Amino acid sequence: MRILFVSASPLKKEISIGNTFLNLFENMEDVALASICTRAGNPEPPISACLCISEKMLVKNFLKNTPVGNMVEVREREPRPQDSGAVRFAKRYRWTAFFWMQDLLWKLGRWKSPELEKFIADFRPDVIFTVFANSVYLHNLILHAQAVSQAKLVVYAWDDYYSMKRFMLSPLRWIKHFVDRRSMRKLVKKADLFYVISDLQKKEYSACLGKSCKVLTKGADFNEDLALKKQYDDPMQLVFTGNINGNRWTSLKMIADTLECINKDGVRAQLRIYTATQITGKMRKALQRGDSSFLMGSVPACDIPEIQKKADMLVHVEALDLANRLQVRHSFSTKIVDYLKAARPILAVGPSDVASIDHLIRNDCAIVSDNKVELERKLRSVLEDRTELDRVSKNAYACGRKYHNKQAIQTMLLQDLKDICGK
Repeated sequence: MRILFVSASPLKKEISIGNTFLNLFENMEDVALASICTRAGNPEPPISACLCISEKMLVKNFLKNTPVGNMVEVREREPRPQDSGAVRFAKRYRWTAFFWMQDLLWKLGRWKSPELEKFIADFRPDVIFTVFANSVYLHNLILHAQAVSQAKLVVYAWDDYYSMKRFMLSPLRWIKHFVDRRSMRKLVKKADLFYVISDLQKKEYSACLGKSCKVLTKGADFNEDLALKKQYDDPMQLVFTGNINGNRWTSLKMIADTLECINKDGVRAQLRIYTATQITGKMRKALQRGDSSFLMGSVPACDIPEIQKKADMLVHVEALDLANRLQVRHSFSTKIVDYLKAARPILAVGPSDVASIDHLIRNDCAIVSDNKVELERKLRSVLEDRTELDRVSKNAYACGRKYHNKQAIQTMLLQDLKDICGK
């Protein structure tokens, strides 16, 4: 079976979309993978070939009539490329005008190029596998690739880009949202298979989009024997790995504030934050806190499992403010499966009605809080009596084995793809 991924980012483990897609198809027999992306960077194996069509190429094509679409080398563990100053500015502020300009460039640009047509014809995909995003230009690219190839279309949603449950004051953002929703409905209508990332998203999207969908998450090997931490460090080491955008850093600040209170009479616990997120001065002031909290920077994806294994507690956070809380209420972080696999106690700070936090609460596999008073009480309790940490660690591994077993997930996924392809 030949599967073509279409996404903005190149598929690599350091980036969330790549982490999930590569995990789902890792070591799957009789499956060939290729990708089309719209941002610079090198994908990782098992992607066999990749075509990149970027905004820079579209502009150069306008000015100099140069080709649109370059083959990109597949590389193992390629460092994430540094964004230009303009790109960093756009990512940080995310003004609506930037997205309108992007969509306009793609509307006027000659991206339906001979290079794109040749790449699709040479690969001959059976399935196009893509993400459900709030991106008109990307949806147009996906639908064109599907029309040219006549492949089956599989759409995977994980963030809630579609619903009206959001907090936005800007009328321009609401206009963009309505335009995006129209584009998303067109994409879902064409989909032969629709996956979502949480039960909450399945319930809401089935109703509002009128499309049957199935829950699909990243998986891990939970067939190994449970290996609990034999001895907790002193001071106890709390570790966060992941991005801190969307105001997640404010929840980490709550943990740092709490640790400073606990450590007044001696350092008993420390927070270490591994993230590739661009750090502002405000973030640094909030999270680089003496002996209580440390910003560790970015590390390669291959180093993360060992870092998580050495930790005493693994930290998951979601923002508590209304706007970001609504934005991530369907989401299920890729790192949660990694945390469950590590069989370490999880400390989760965030609202209980967000899908990721709800999953941890329902399976009793984390120490959960949404306010500083409760957080301090619970942390002081486990610092005094660490038997609770072993209990939630066992529950975490059991949760992973029940819901995120990679073998079962891949078996379901492969059978679903065979069914829609008639194989």
